[in-house]
Amino acid sequence: MLRKKKTIALLLICTMIMSVVLVGCGKKGGDAAKDGDAAKNGGELAPVELTWYFIGNGQQEDTALIEDEINKYIKDKINATVKLQCFDWGSYDEKIGTMIASREEFDICFTSSWANNYREKAVKGAFVPLNDMFDKYAPKTKELLGKDFLKGSEIGGVNYAIPTNKEKAHQWGFILREDLVKKYNMDISKIKKFEDIEPFLKTIKENEPGVYPLEAAGAQNPRMHLDYDGIDGENLGVLYNDSKDMKISNQFELPEMKEYLNTIHRFYNAGYIRKDAPTLTDYNADESAGKIFAAIKSLKPGKDKELTVSTGQPWVQVAITQPIIGNYDAAGSMEAISTTSKNPERALMFLELVNTDKYLNNLINYGVEGKHYVKVSDEVIKPGPENSKYNPCIQWALGNVFLNYLSEVEDKDKWDKFQKFNDAATPTKDLGFMFDPAPVKNEIAACKASGQDYILGLETGMLDPKVYLPKLTAAYKDAGIDKVIAEEQKQLDEWLSTQK
Repeated sequence: MLRKKKTIALLLICTMIMSVVLVGCGKKGGDAAKDGDAAKNGGELAPVELTWYFIGNGQQEDTALIEDEINKYIKDKINATVKLQCFDWGSYDEKIGTMIASREEFDICFTSSWANNYREKAVKGAFVPLNDMFDKYAPKTKELLGKDFLKGSEIGGVNYAIPTNKEKAHQWGFILREDLVKKYNMDISKIKKFEDIEPFLKTIKENEPGVYPLEAAGAQNPRMHLDYDGIDGENLGVLYNDSKDMKISNQFELPEMKEYLNTIHRFYNAGYIRKDAPTLTDYNADESAGKIFAAIKSLKPGKDKELTVSTGQPWVQVAITQPIIGNYDAAGSMEAISTTSKNPERALMFLELVNTDKYLNNLINYGVEGKHYVKVSDEVIKPGPENSKYNPCIQWALGNVFLNYLSEVEDKDKWDKFQKFNDAATPTKDLGFMFDPAPVKNEIAACKASGQDYILGLETGMLDPKVYLPKLTAAYKDAGIDKVIAEEQKQLDEWLSTQK
C-alpha cells in the first residue's frame, strides 16, 4: 500500500513538472502558434492591448477619442486595443531610447536612419526580426513594399522593421515661391542644375528686400543635391549612386563638392543667404513667414502642394536630379516591433491593417469624419470644425500613404504620379548594405568633433573654401578619416562579394 502511494505521488509530481515546462514553452513560443493558427483558421484570438510610439507634433488633444474609434473598429478583426503615443520631434529620440535601453515593455515604435537609429537599435536586439513572420501576418504589406524596398532596410539579410509604403525614392530639386515666380515671369524650366538658380536669386535680392533668396541653415544645407550615397552617419565616406568601381571617397575631396562650396560662398557674399545661416536651426519659421524664395528639398510628386498646405505659402517645384532608391530612403520611415512586446504577432497583424485598410489608415491620420475633417468628395477632404484637436500631419510615418485622402489643394492624380515616380526610380548599387561603425567608432567621433568648426560655415557659404577647406581636410586626416573610409570599403567589398 505504501509503495502504491509513493508511485501515485511520483506520478503527480512528474505531471506537475511537465505542466510547468509546457506553460514555460507556451510563454516563449506558444502565443505565436496560437495567434497564427487562430488567424489562419478563423478562430478566436485572445484580447490584447498594443502600444505604439511615434514621432511628430506631440500628443494630440483628441487622441483618446481616436483610440476609442480605432479599438471599436479592430476588435472584430484582430481582437486588440491600441494606445497611441506621439513624442515631439525634439524629445522622441531621448524618450524612446530610454525606454529601449531600460527594456520597458511596449509593442511598436517609429524608427529610421535619422531618428531612433534603426541599425544601432536593431543590432542591439531591440527589434523583432520579421522575415519569418511576413507571410503569415503581413503578406499584403510584403507585396506592397516589394523586394527592392525591403532589401534596402535589411541588416544582414534580415528586416527588423516595416518601411512606410510611400515614395520609395528621393529626387533633389528646388521649391520656389510660386507667387514670386509668376510676379517676375521666371522661366524655371531653365533650371537643370544648382548653379542655374543664380539669376533668379539676383532678381529677388534686387526687388524683394523682405525675402531671403536662398534658404541655407545648419539643419538644412543645399549641398544635399550632390546626392552622394553616405556610408556612415556623418557622411565621411560617400559613394556615387552610379559608381562603376564602387570606391568610397571623402566627399570633401571630390571635385563636385569643391565646385559647390565655391558657388555657395559666392551666393553668400552676394547676400542671397542669411548671414547667420550656419547657426540657424528653425528654417521652417522662415518658410511659413514667407521669407524664403528658394530652397533645396528632397522632392516627390506633389511636394510643393504639401508644403503649400503646411506653410501657408504657395510653392512650385523643379527637379535637378533623377529619382534614386537608396538605403536612406528604405530606412527613412519605418515601424518596428519591440522585442519586449508580449504580442509581436498581433502587433504585426495590426500594422498589416494600417497598411491595407483604408478606413483605419485615414482614421489614424486624419481623425473622425465630420469632426476633424469633412469630405469634399470620396477621396478629397478639408479641415473639419475641430481639426486642431487632432492633426498629426505625419502621413509619411503612419502607414501606406496610397490609402490617404487628399487635401483640396493636392493633385487628384497624386497617387498615380507617386506610383510612376517609384516605377521610374533606379536602385543604388549598394542597396541593402549597412555599415557597421563599431570598428572605427572612435575615429568617426574624432572626425565629427574636428569638423564642427568648419563644416556648417563651408556648407552654408560663410567660410571661404580656398582658406577653410584645406583646414577641414587636414583636421579629418588627423582624426583618422582614412581609417574610417578603409573600413567602409572593406565592409562594402565583403558585402558585394555575397550579392548575386
